[in-house]
Parts: sequence; structure tokens; C-alpha cells
Amino acid sequence: MTYRIETTDPITGKSVTQLMDMPYVVEDSEDDSLIIYFESEQNRDLYLKDPTEHRLEHYE
Repeated sequence: MTYRIETTDPITGKSVTQLMDMPYVVEDSEDDSLIIYFESEQNRDLYLKDPTEHRLEHYE
């Protein structure tokens, strides 16, 4: 299994440089997992409501 880490918040498009204690989501598939970090809990909640609306361009 491959693990990838995305540090660009898909809501704001800003890079999250401090990862410790930041909210995140793990997107799993059969072959790999993508960990997406967010600037805030609010951004993570917005993403979870409709992930397809806030897709990461380079992972489409």
C-alpha cells in the first residue's frame, strides 16, 4: 500500500506547513491512501460535506 500526503488545503488552496494537530482526512482506496490536511476544522467539515466539489486538481 502507498501513502500520499497532501498539504494543500483543497478549500483555500493554501499550503499547510505546520501539520501537527491540524485536521485531516484519510481517503482510502485498494492501492493507496491519501492524507489531506486542512487549515481548520471548518474547512475539513466543508470538504466532508461534498468532497467532489473540492477535488484536488492534481489527483483528479
